[in-house]
Amino acid sequence: LFRAAVKMSSEISFKKLNVKNKGAWKRKQSSSSSESGSDQESAVVRGNTRTGKINPNVHKTSATKIKRLTKAASSSDEEESTTVSYKSNRSAMPLGPTDQGATATVEIDTEKDRDAQAIFEKSQEINDEQRGKADDKVYRGINNYTQFYKKKDTAMGNASSGMVRKGPIRAPAHLRATVRWDYQPDICKDYKETGFCGFGDSCKFLHDRSDYKHGWQLEMEGTSKRDDSGDEDDTKYEIHSDDEELPFKCIICRESFTDPIVTKCKHYFCEKCALGHYKKTSRCYVCGNQTNGMFNPANQLINKLKLEESKKCATDDDSD
Repeated sequence: LFRAAVKMSSEISFKKLNVKNKGAWKRKQSSSSSESGSDQESAVVRGNTRTGKINPNVHKTSATKIKRLTKAASSSDEEESTTVSYKSNRSAMPLGPTDQGATATVEIDTEKDRDAQAIFEKSQEINDEQRGKADDKVYRGINNYTQFYKKKDTAMGNASSGMVRKGPIRAPAHLRATVRWDYQPDICKDYKETGFCGFGDSCKFLHDRSDYKHGWQLEMEGTSKRDDSGDEDDTKYEIHSDDEELPFKCIICRESFTDPIVTKCKHYFCEKCALGHYKKTSRCYVCGNQTNGMFNPANQLINKLKLEESKKCATDDDSD
C-alpha cells in the first residue's frame, strides 16, 4: 500500500492558474462574505483610480477644492450666498449736471452770505433804516455803527460794485484760471529759426525768438568780466570806419570807378570792366569764385563817390 501511494504521488503534477481579473475576484469574494455576515452593514465598492494623461486643453476644478467648497457651504447653514448684480438706469444722458459743469462756481472762498461784501451790504441796509431816526440805544455789531456822513459818487457808496472798500474783494465765481509753471525750454524750433510755424496758434511749444543762456554761461560771463576789469584794452576805444573797406579804384583798369558793381564775393569793379572779363571767364577776377554772371549795383560805393564829389565841389566853391 505504501508503495502504491508513493507511485501515485510521483505521477501527480500541479499547474499554476493564470488569473486575469484578480481584483474582480477579490471584490466578488468580499461582497459574498459581507452578505453572509450581517444585513445591516453596507458594502462599499471602490474602483481603481486611473492616472490619465494630462490634456492642456481641458481645465477642471480639482476634487480637493470641490470638497473644501462643499464643506464650507454645508458648515454654515445660516450664512447666505452674496450675489452682486449691476443694472443701468436706461438713460443715455451723462452723469452729473446737464451743462457738464459749464456754469459751476468756485466754492473755495467764503460763502457769499458772510463774506466782506455781504457784511458791507448789511451795514448799508441798517444805516438806511436808521437814518433820520432817534438813537434807540441798541447795539447792532461792530460793523453796523451809524454812518452820519453818506459817501456819494464813489465806488464805496455802491456795495454791488465790490471795488474800493474795506475788506477783501469778492473773487469772480466763473473764472477758470489754468496756471502752469513751465521750467522746461519747450521752445518751437521752427519758429525760433525761421519765424514761421505750420501749427500756428495751436502749437504746443512756445513761440519765442529771443536768445536764452544757461546759468553756468551767465556765471562764466560774469566771472570773466570781473577778471578783465583791471586790464585796459586800447582797441575798445578805437572807432572803425566802414569807408576803409571800400576800394577807391577799379582793380582791372586801375582807374576811378565808372558805374561800379559788386559781385557775390564782395569785390568791386567797373561795369564795363566786369562785362569784358565775363566774356573770357565767369569767375571773379580777384578770388576766382564762380559769379554766374550776377553783378549787383554797388549802392554803398556809389553813395561814397557822390559824397566825395559833393565835398570836392564845395571846396572848389570856397576857394573861388
